[in-house]
Amino acid sequence: MKAPVYIFYVKKFLQYLIYFLPIILAAGCNKGITPATAAEDNQTAGFSGTIIFNGNWNPEVKWTLLVVFKEPLTSASSFNVFNVGYISHPIPNNIKSFSFSTLQDSGFIPITAGTYSYVAVAQSKRDTLSINRADWQIVGLYYANDDTTHPGNLTIPFNTFVTGVNITCDFNKPPVQPPGGN
Repeated sequence: MKAPVYIFYVKKFLQYLIYFLPIILAAGCNKGITPATAAEDNQTAGFSGTIIFNGNWNPEVKWTLLVVFKEPLTSASSFNVFNVGYISHPIPNNIKSFSFSTLQDSGFIPITAGTYSYVAVAQSKRDTLSINRADWQIVGLYYANDDTTHPGNLTIPFNTFVTGVNITCDFNKPPVQPPGGN
């Protein structure tokens, strides 16, 4: 006989819990254990610049993307999704220059604060987007401080928007290709 009484109280408790739990959570939510400033600062982390295209575009190109890698591309296997820090939305074909901003284009993979070792403009002739290194040709690289001997590091601190990340793509003289390409 006592079982139905317990069931009645359990049902009442669950009804009150369902009603008050969203109110309690909304009033007490403070973004978990992450400090509010870190979460808010990273919302403005990003970079911008201009990509200049010199020479004639290959008419077979289907995709042109700005791609940022966390670690250097030392082998074909380092060209992978886990190493990617940012992938832009497609850059239009047959243009002479393209101004970009990660605040306006959050990309397929959005950028966060950090240090990145390889910032490149890559092109593919495939109809579908792939992460296979052999499908991509690097047509432009970011060089820090005009040092064209090796790709430049891009550091984006928390709550900082970096400007002047400019890249020149010369279709007649592409940069040295990372391992694993064609």
